[in-house]
Amino acid sequence: MRSRLLPALVAGSVAIIINTLALKAADLVPLATAKGGLLRLLASWFASLLGWLGIVSAWSQVGLPDIASPIFQTGFHLAVGMLMALFYAYLVEPLLPMRDVFKGASYALAVWLLNAFAVLPATGEGIAGIVHLTPAGIAWYAVAHSLFFVPLALFYGALRRASDNRSVPLNIAR
Repeated sequence: MRSRLLPALVAGSVAIIINTLALKAADLVPLATAKGGLLRLLASWFASLLGWLGIVSAWSQVGLPDIASPIFQTGFHLAVGMLMALFYAYLVEPLLPMRDVFKGASYALAVWLLNAFAVLPATGEGIAGIVHLTPAGIAWYAVAHSLFFVPLALFYGALRRASDNRSVPLNIAR
């Protein structure tokens, strides 16, 4: 099980950088994409609890970035990406008996559908974000989304195979 951790972290890091750059490229066009839906949903669910527990005031007293700040949003995006890489390595990848590219595409499709039909509608964005996004924005988001999951699966598979090849002892005595 431990041999999955390092490949997941490395592959996840590469994949989340690719995904983040693709989303940032949309900002240059400019083209609105479905960014921050999960953070908005979690904030709406837990804001009152975090306030009641005093976490919100403690957070601001320490001077940590506000939830609406770009640094917090980027940090949240990176953290979720790494969690999704670990979820892939320990749960998704071992269950899918197919080539890496299809594992990544399947994972991408499952998470995109969850986001499009549960997360975004729950935040008032409508199915796939149609309330605020153009078809081009939805398409760009789908591509950027896939640019996380497919490279994740490809890099993870390659790193695992390389790791497995190195851990096989050579029997020179034969």
